[in-house]
Amino acid sequence: MATRNHDISVSVAPGLRGAFDGRRELALGVPAAAGIGDVVEALLRLYPRTRQLLAGDGGEPGGLYLHVAMDAATARELASGSGGLPGGCRLYVFALSRPPRGGRAVVEG
Repeated sequence: MATRNHDISVSVAPGLRGAFDGRRELALGVPAAAGIGDVVEALLRLYPRTRQLLAGDGGEPGGLYLHVAMDAATARELASGSGGLPGGCRLYVFALSRPPRGGRAVVEG
């Protein structure tokens, strides 16, 4: 039996488009059971320059790191435990600057 797939959209903030080959919008075909982690893994695989935007304990203060957000309907669907991301949903990728120790992050693009 074949795995069921569906499409999701990913909107890329202007400040990150260089890491996504200049694209402002991406369409990904993902398995119906795919979660947000699966989408992030796919983005890292398809756009290797995004790896430099991963947050880690050793990052420099002020450096950018990747964030993924979703709309309220998608969040409710995931919270219901009914499976993966709903087909046709839209995710948003943007970057925040890594705050200095004890400081606040700043939104970039």
